[in-house]
Amino acid sequence: MLLKIILFGVAVYGAYKTFRHWKGLFDRFTGNASPPQRPPAPTQPAPRPEPPPVVASRKPAVVEDTVQCTGCGAYISTSAEKCGHCGRPRP
Repeated sequence: MLLKIILFGVAVYGAYKTFRHWKGLFDRFTGNASPPQRPPAPTQPAPRPEPPPVVASRKPAVVEDTVQCTGCGAYISTSAEKCGHCGRPRP
């Protein structure tokens, strides 16, 4: 049974391809054929813009030491006198 289904599929595919071939020939003779479409010509890639020069005026990131507040658990700077969240003095 499976062999019959496969053979039927092959026959339908062959008939489809044959029809397309003959239709293409008929269209070519009658003048209704559309020319094969060519892909557009590849364009030249745009040159990469050079990155802007590194400006020396950028400030380096400031990193400070922190300690954890005993009251609320937030991290505060060691230079701070009290916690900004709960108001307790720094440990």
